[in-house]
Amino acid sequence: MFQPLHASATRAVEKLRDIGEPLPDDLASQLAKLADGSQSSAAVEDLLRPYVLVDVSIDEQGLPISTPGAAQPRLVQHGWRSFLVRIDNPHRLVGDLAAQSNHVLNTVDYHSHAARIAMADTLTIVPRIKSSWLEVKLAGPTDVSGLDVEYKVISLYSRDGGSQSGELGFVLAVEEAEHSYTRPPMAKAWRRMGSENRPYQASYEFDCLSARDIRFDIREPDGSSCVAALTVRDSQRRSYPSKGMRLAPDMFFHEHVYRATGEVITLPIGQYEISARRGPEYREVRVEVDLTADDDAVTIELDRWADPARHGYYSGDPHIHAGGCSHYSVPSEGVNPETMIRHVRGEGLWMGSVLTWGPCYYHQKQFFSGSSISPRAELEWPAMQQAQGMNWDPQDTDHDSQSLLRYDLEVSGFPSSHSGHVILLGLTDQDYPGTKIIEDWPSYNLPVMRWGHAQNAMVGYAHCGLGLSVSTSELPNYVIPGFQSIGSNEIIVDVPLGAADFQCGAEFDPASELNIWYHLLNVGYRTLMLGETDYPCIYDDGPGVGRTYVQLPEPPQGPQALESWLGGLKDRASYFGDGRSHVYDFAIDGDTTREQTADAAGPVRVSATVAAWLPEDPPALPAAGQPAYSAPVGWHLERSRIGRTRTVLVEVLVNGVPAGSQELVADGNEQAVEFDVPLERSSWVALRILRSVHTQPIFVELAGRPIRASRRSAQWLHDSVDALWKAKSGFIREAERADAREAYDAAQAAYLTRSDEAEVD
Repeated sequence: MFQPLHASATRAVEKLRDIGEPLPDDLASQLAKLADGSQSSAAVEDLLRPYVLVDVSIDEQGLPISTPGAAQPRLVQHGWRSFLVRIDNPHRLVGDLAAQSNHVLNTVDYHSHAARIAMADTLTIVPRIKSSWLEVKLAGPTDVSGLDVEYKVISLYSRDGGSQSGELGFVLAVEEAEHSYTRPPMAKAWRRMGSENRPYQASYEFDCLSARDIRFDIREPDGSSCVAALTVRDSQRRSYPSKGMRLAPDMFFHEHVYRATGEVITLPIGQYEISARRGPEYREVRVEVDLTADDDAVTIELDRWADPARHGYYSGDPHIHAGGCSHYSVPSEGVNPETMIRHVRGEGLWMGSVLTWGPCYYHQKQFFSGSSISPRAELEWPAMQQAQGMNWDPQDTDHDSQSLLRYDLEVSGFPSSHSGHVILLGLTDQDYPGTKIIEDWPSYNLPVMRWGHAQNAMVGYAHCGLGLSVSTSELPNYVIPGFQSIGSNEIIVDVPLGAADFQCGAEFDPASELNIWYHLLNVGYRTLMLGETDYPCIYDDGPGVGRTYVQLPEPPQGPQALESWLGGLKDRASYFGDGRSHVYDFAIDGDTTREQTADAAGPVRVSATVAAWLPEDPPALPAAGQPAYSAPVGWHLERSRIGRTRTVLVEVLVNGVPAGSQELVADGNEQAVEFDVPLERSSWVALRILRSVHTQPIFVELAGRPIRASRRSAQWLHDSVDALWKAKSGFIREAERADAREAYDAAQAAYLTRSDEAEVD
């Protein structure tokens, strides 16, 4: 058995080298000299023994018993140290091995559509948090292969410095002949281990070298202070602080953390790559630092390439969440405003709409006030965060007042969710009349939309493309979708009845998101389109992966900030997309107003100032199974790149069809674009860089005639109502079905009328 043992030992030594903690060079060379088998297995084991932290012996029942090895248990605060594990397996069992400790909290356990994290689920138990100072994981393959003796590598991360008592042990999930969905092998192994009445963990007195608080001096190009997203990685691309040891406002599902100028991250001595950004209007800044015992600060100067607010355009994300999906859920059902404002500021957003929805409804609704707020970014659970070692003081910055939150509502996880998830922005009352619990709400959306409008709120549909993909990417297209998911379903009923204002996208394929919008515009409706993120459900990156820019005479500020921003959406210029390209001052014949008239058909001049930024070269191909861009499936300017050039295509649309195009170099500079476009009939006109930015339309009515640009669009909408009823009517309560059918019929009648009024097919 010498050769398998030697091979296992060699793999473990190479793994230590690969993760940046190599054993002495002479040891590796000595091990290589033993490869010919002239020495016994004992020679290999004698060579590695000083570096073994844990000796594991697996009994005939598959129970691993751990004892301390000869390696000195020395760790480093907020850093990783790796050691060898020797596994004695006399019964030659085969299975999967997992490391565990009484001082480790499991990271994630998914239940339904809300992630529940053990750290967060014990928020109210301060001693449990305080004692959970250790993170352990096996590095590399975790399978036990049936050898008599083999070696693995274990990595340990200490949250705390100084002397710490702790235990280490292992669980072995033995391969079984019959698979169980309810009791998989690892779950059975944990249960079996828990029922044992004997010690199986090894006890240690760890000596943990203390780290230092590194203060970050983050500056805008003009020298002002701000909040930014910082990603700190070591040579192994591990993020700091460790994602498994984070507590809000640092989220386990981010690579980055958000820090204000003057705030700290605790780091041990070592080499790091630190990257900083503040949303897509900034180029990522990367700094390589070699921290020594004398270092206590790092300076970061952000690199801003676009400033839409200088042109009077203010960004917002109308769809983010403080609970559910990737957020933890118990007991606080997510995070508080103090954390959400930090994330919004860190992405350079002016407005963030925090929407209460099903998984967090009863807890998060307490933060609804009917007003916009800009709270201080405090540590929201001081006792718990102090127990977690988060002792840094939140700092105010020069840009804090620019970012605001407004708590509102998404009808998701409600009885009408099947009809599409509804967003209600600017509510004054968040409780539907006559309801006490979610289940009391209506089972189709039209009553909810009308209730929102009665409060002067703007109402629309979230993640509009979900379930609306068809067999073509053509825009507009005339394929009737199946309406089988939660995108802009019932919007085709609500809009002709005057009950819906917008839909939200910039998350999925443009054809699935924009097709309904184009058809509604083609028959004369003034429906809006917004960019959103649905953070952290569709995107974990942060708020503002999809965003909306609204032109306003002054920044949205104060308690009525959202109302001002929504007013601009209704009446002024706006555009949406991924924030990597921008369209300012979109005009027809120099006029930027949304509603225009002309006496007769003829040519018009479409103009705008456009800016976009791409790196000179396309990014390298991603690793297998990894997304190419931060938006894995949706909008990203990289997807607009023409070949391997740095150019993208700006298109002018007339009634959803390109009427001209111009290549634009995406070098970050503002460039004027102009198109001479003939208008033959009343039309809507817009600009886009497909998959990155799209303006709201300018509507031009000729000779007093309304826009009725396409009979085919009217027919498509009429026929889609039939498909929608077929897909959704079974989910509508019987007591409400007759009213719903009446509404569907009224919508179809409206489309037939507009079809008769259409000027062309």
